[in-house]
Amino acid sequence: MKTINSISSSKQFDKDHVFYRYENNQFYINNLMSFIKNGLEGKQRILIIESMRTLPQLKANIDKEFNHQQQEAIRLVNNFDYYLASGDFHTKTILTHFQEDLSMLKMKNTPIRTWAHVEWASEEPDVLLLEEFESTADNFVKEEGMISVCAYAAESLSSTLDTTLQQLHQYIMTDDKFFISPLYNR
Repeated sequence: MKTINSISSSKQFDKDHVFYRYENNQFYINNLMSFIKNGLEGKQRILIIESMRTLPQLKANIDKEFNHQQQEAIRLVNNFDYYLASGDFHTKTILTHFQEDLSMLKMKNTPIRTWAHVEWASEEPDVLLLEEFESTADNFVKEEGMISVCAYAAESLSSTLDTTLQQLHQYIMTDDKFFISPLYNR
């Protein structure tokens, strides 16, 4: 299986915004762990915004795979604080939390990469809110010159949301594929 590690180690993928549409939880964890490993090998600090359901398994894997010094370069955050604490998917709150977490990592003067497991409480998020958030995130990622993966469970995406996300991310990743988005329009 091709993981983000083999993809992100190539020269073409060093600063960009990736839409990861995942279907299999184990592939998801494998890709996330590869993302972390590649970041640590590149002397980067890593912000992981993850669901409380996945955090215990992720923490156990990190404790097993990485030494204490490496673990200090990884910041784990519960995605509830980002996406649900101020109501369902409030863009301004999400971006405020993101900038606060990044400012803590920036104090170390090393490159940063981020991975966010994006979720919402409603049956389906407001497409316009999601578009506003991802458009702002795309601009921010480009300005900061960093790698940022936005992971979404495939089962939670309508075809409209999927299309919108493909338009707002230069790269698309699935559990076993990685490619340039044919719909990216920035």
